[in-house]
Amino acid sequence: MIPPAPLNPGAASPLYLQLQRTLRALIQNSEWNPGMRMPAVPDLASRFQVHRLTVLKALAGLKRTGWVQTVAGRGSFVADHLPEAPALLDPDTFPFQGSSLRVREDELGPWLGETLERAQNRMLVSFSAAFPPADLLPGDALRRLYLKTMKELGDEAWVYAAPSGHASYLDAIAGWLAQEGEPVPQGWGVRAVPGAQAGLALVLESLTVPGDRVLVESPCYVGALALIRTLGREAVPVPVDRNGMNPDRLAPLLQRGDAKLLFTVPTFHNPTGMTLSRARRERILALTRAHGVPLVEDDTYGDLRFIGGRTPSFRALAGAEHVIHLGSFSKSLAAGLRLGYLIAPDPVLARLAPVQEVHTIALPTLSQAVVGHFLASGGFRRHLVRLRKSLRERRDAMLEAIHASFPASAEVTEPKGGMHLWVVLPEDVSSLELHRDAIAGGLGFAPGPLFFPDGRGTNCLRLNFSTHAPSVTREAIARLGGLIHARPGAAI
Repeated sequence: MIPPAPLNPGAASPLYLQLQRTLRALIQNSEWNPGMRMPAVPDLASRFQVHRLTVLKALAGLKRTGWVQTVAGRGSFVADHLPEAPALLDPDTFPFQGSSLRVREDELGPWLGETLERAQNRMLVSFSAAFPPADLLPGDALRRLYLKTMKELGDEAWVYAAPSGHASYLDAIAGWLAQEGEPVPQGWGVRAVPGAQAGLALVLESLTVPGDRVLVESPCYVGALALIRTLGREAVPVPVDRNGMNPDRLAPLLQRGDAKLLFTVPTFHNPTGMTLSRARRERILALTRAHGVPLVEDDTYGDLRFIGGRTPSFRALAGAEHVIHLGSFSKSLAAGLRLGYLIAPDPVLARLAPVQEVHTIALPTLSQAVVGHFLASGGFRRHLVRLRKSLRERRDAMLEAIHASFPASAEVTEPKGGMHLWVVLPEDVSSLELHRDAIAGGLGFAPGPLFFPDGRGTNCLRLNFSTHAPSVTREAIARLGGLIHARPGAAI
C-alpha cells in the first residue's frame, strides 16, 4: 500500500507536479524498483485523493523525463534505466539547473551561427544574441574617430601592428583599468585578442591537449562549451547557485587531480546574470591555486554594472599568479570591432604568444588605434554612462513583462548588470519545443540546454534584455508568455 503524499491544493505548485515529485521520490527511495509495474491510474487517484486527469498529467511528466515507461494494454512501469536523481542535484540549492530531463547534443544544432543570422532578421524579434544593438552604439563618435585616426596614422594605418597589439591600444587599456582600480601589476602584461572567445581559444590550445578536462560553470556560456567541444576537450560542469559557482562542488572535482583549467564568467555570469561574491572568489582562487589549476576569468560584462559597486576581479585578488583575465569591447562598445584583450603574468604570455601569432599574425592597426583613442579621451566612460542607463531601463521592462505574462511559478534572475537574465519555467515545459513555436511566431530566445555540457536545462531559457527598446520588449515578452501558457504543463 502506497502511503498518501501530503499534497497541498493551496500550494503555488499545481497538484500534478506535487504528485509527480511524490511518485518520483518513491522510485528514488527504492520503494518502486526499475521494471516494476505501477498501480493503475484509478488506484493512484484514489490513494492520493486527486482526479484521474491529475494522475495522467503526473505520469506524462515522469515519462517525458525518463522515470516511467508505458506499455500499451499493460500500464505504466518504472523505467529500466533511471536518469540522475534530482535529489542529488539539489534543485532548491541549485535552481538554475532546471528539470532532470536531458536532451541529446544533436537536438541543438549549430547555435552560434544561427543566432548571428537570426539577429540580422528584421522579421524576428529575438532575445537570443548577447551584444549591443545599433541604437546603443556610439556610432557617430566612432566614425569621427576613424577619420581622425586615419589622418594621424597615415600609411601606418594599413600595415601590420605588433603581434601583441598596437602600443596605443595596449597603453589605453592599462590606463582604463588603472582608473577602474585594477591596474596591471608589475610582471604582468596585456595582449590584444579578437574578442574574449578568441582569447579562450588561445588559452585552451596553449595550455591543454585533446581529451583534457576543463571545469566550467553549470550553466555555462554556450560559446565556451562549443569551443571546448570543438577542440576535443571535455567540459566538466560545476553547479551555479544564486551566489555563483559553488566552491563545495568545485573542491572534489579539483581533488581528482585531472582538471587542467577552470573557466568562469564571474561578473554578470552568462547566462544567468548573477555575480560571484568576493568571498567565493577568494575561496575558488585558493582552491585552484592549491591544486595547480589555471583559472581563466571572462570579464566581458564587467563594465556593464548599473546597480551597486564593482566586485574585484580574480586577478585583482592576492595570490592570483595562476589567473588569466579576458576582456572584450564586443559587449560594452561594438561587437563588430572584434577587439578584446588578455592579461596574464609575463611567463604565461610568453607561452601563449607563439600560438596566437600563427593564428592571427596581428590585429587591425586602425581599429586598435581608434579604440585606444576612445578609451584615453574619456569617450568610452561617457558612452558607458548612457549604455548602463539604457540597459537598466531595458532590464526593468523585461522583468515587468515577465512577471505580468509568464506563469507565476516561473523563476527569473534579476541581474545588476550585463545583458541577459535566466528563466526557469515549470518543469514540464520544453524550451526546445517552445523555441520552435516562438520562431514560427516571429520570436527568438536561447533555450536552456545550450548552456549545459550534459543536456540539462530543458525547462530553462536565456533572454537578452539589451536587444530591443522597452516598448518592443514588453509586447514581445507578452506574446512569448502566451505561447508558454498554451503549452502542456505550464502552471499559471
